Amino acid sequence: KVPCYHLYTQTIPLYVFTLNPIPVLATVASFSVVQISLMTLFVCLTVRVLTIQAKRNTTSQYTSFVLKMNETKCELAYQLTYQPVYRASQFYTFGVSFLAVPALLTFIYKRILSLSFHGNLRVLLVAYFSSVLLYAIVLCFAFGYHAFAPFFIKSECGLIINKTLFQIGHIIVLFCLTFPMMFPIGFTIERFVATAMSSSYENTRTLLGPILVVVLSLPNFYTFYRIFENEKFEDIFISFLMLPSTSATQFTNYLWTLLYIKFGNTMANMVLLIVHSILKPQYQKSSLTTKYAMEEITKTSKFTMTITFTHLLFFGIYTACSLFVRVLGQQFFGSFINFYVARGINCAVPTYNLVIVIVGFISLYHLNRKRNQAVTTNVQMMSIGSEGAKNYDEAINNQWATVVSGKV
Repeated sequence: KVPCYHLYTQTIPLYVFTLNPIPVLATVASFSVVQISLMTLFVCLTVRVLTIQAKRNTTSQYTSFVLKMNETKCELAYQLTYQPVYRASQFYTFGVSFLAVPALLTFIYKRILSLSFHGNLRVLLVAYFSSVLLYAIVLCFAFGYHAFAPFFIKSECGLIINKTLFQIGHIIVLFCLTFPMMFPIGFTIERFVATAMSSSYENTRTLLGPILVVVLSLPNFYTFYRIFENEKFEDIFISFLMLPSTSATQFTNYLWTLLYIKFGNTMANMVLLIVHSILKPQYQKSSLTTKYAMEEITKTSKFTMTITFTHLLFFGIYTACSLFVRVLGQQFFGSFINFYVARGINCAVPTYNLVIVIVGFISLYHLNRKRNQAVTTNVQMMSIGSEGAKNYDEAINNQWATVVSGKV
């Protein structure tokens, strides 16, 4: 309180109050800081509340979407499982595979293991038919699940295959489908080697066959690793046969590659038979051992050619149908369910697993019959009288001619 003497009025002095600016500024600054802090806190709380509310709304909408999507998946699984054509194909594949298992076991044990073929070819045949048998067994489990599981599942969502079960079953089914595809190449390689070494091949060790089995098995392992190494299996799992969309293109390309290889291998078998027909006049003049060795090689080559062509036919139908289904798309089939039905049907290759046994039995029957006829024709000759003497002289002269030509 400072008196202002120049402003006296009467006897009462006039006082003017003055303030120290530092405490005032400090007070204003403190108040401003508190006010800004409160406003900031209020804004933060408001933003936080709005964020939580938005999150709740989003979570609620997402949960609702997931529930609707799951309901759609469950409904899709139900409609696909009980679609008449699809349902019938599951029972057909299971039935054919169930019949193929004992048929293949019998064929391998009764026919393949007792063949008089060279050990190399016999090893390749055992590996090939064993892999076909393995595929038939896997199909029994996979399509047995598809055929009979719906009888015990009460809810629509229960028809969707568990992710872990699908991963295991799906990869095993597809691997066993493609595993036998490379072995016919071994047939062709072994037959060409046998033709080139016809005079001494019967005395060679059984080494080429096991080596070819191992070498021809490795590409399938590597290809499957490359196809499925990054697969997350996030699609709906209704059938063990249906490929996830992320790996479908790669696997389809692999099937086409195998089809081209099998087609080329069939052409190589035809070339081999043409070579045999060209060489036939020459080995007819050779020694008896070479003659019968080449005839045996020709007959066994026809047998492997029959197996290769039959496999090419059924596998070609399967691959072509799979490609056409994907190329034609959903619009061609009229609905999404029909499109899935076309993708889930697998009848060609399972049918082959049973048909190849019938083809094998028939082929070996004709092969043995021709062999017996050839032996009977060559052995049965007159050994008495003038005709017998003539046959004896011809045999002696042929033997001397073979010996002399060998020395020269």
